Amino acid sequence: MKFQHCEDYQHSDAYQYRLTELRPVFWAQLIEGTAVMYWFEGEDPSDIPTQLLTNDEKRYMQEGPARPLLRDKRTIDILRDYGPEFCIRHINKNIANSLMDEYEKIADTSPKKLEKQYLAAIDRFYEWFWERREKSDEKLFARFLRHLNHQRQLKQEAVTWYTLKEAAAYSRTGVTKLRELIDAGKLRSYRLDDAKSKSTILLHRKDLDAVILFDRSSGLTKRESQRLQSYTK
Repeated sequence: MKFQHCEDYQHSDAYQYRLTELRPVFWAQLIEGTAVMYWFEGEDPSDIPTQLLTNDEKRYMQEGPARPLLRDKRTIDILRDYGPEFCIRHINKNIANSLMDEYEKIADTSPKKLEKQYLAAIDRFYEWFWERREKSDEKLFARFLRHLNHQRQLKQEAVTWYTLKEAAAYSRTGVTKLRELIDAGKLRSYRLDDAKSKSTILLHRKDLDAVILFDRSSGLTKRESQRLQSYTK
C-alpha cells in the first residue's frame, strides 16, 4: 500500500492513499466474484468509492488512477465465505499494519507535519479496533502496544501511576471506556481512600499495557505476563 506523503495533490501513475483522508473501512462488496470494492468511514455506499478531493483536484478523478479494487484471493474468499464484517476487519488489519510499516521506515527522518499525519492515521485504526477487539486481534494489538510505547519513550514519559484522565490519554481511549473496564473487573484500579464516590482513582502503567494487549489486566497467565514484559521493555 502506497501513501502520498503530502497534503497537496501529486500526480502519480499508481493510486496513493492520502494520509489525511485515510479512515477505517466500514463496508465491502464483492464485484462480479473477482474483486472487492470498499468504502471508508464517512463515504456514501451509494457512490463509487473514491477519496475526497478538493476543487483543484477534480482533474484527478477524470485522468488519474481510481482507488483500486482488492483482487487478492484471500480478501475475496473471506468476503465470499464469511461476509462483510469479517472482510472489513481483514482489510482494516492490512491497512493498520501497512501504516505502521511505512511509519517505521520514515520515523527517524520525516518532518513533524508528516509524522503527525501518520500518527493520527494509526490512532484512527487503533481506536477502531479498540472498540471491536477480538481474541484474533492479539498480534495486531501487540504491535499497537510497541508503537505506543515507542511514542511514549520519545516523549520521555516515565510516569508509573496515572489518573483516569491521564490513563485515557496514555492508552488512546476514553475515560468512560476505562471506567467500564474497571467496573467489569478487567482493569485493576487503586483508590486513595475508602470514599469510593469521591476518591481519586489511580491506574498502574503495566495494567494499562495489559489492557491494550489482552483486554484485561486481571487473571493473566504466566505466559501472558512474560509476553507483556517483553512488549513493554
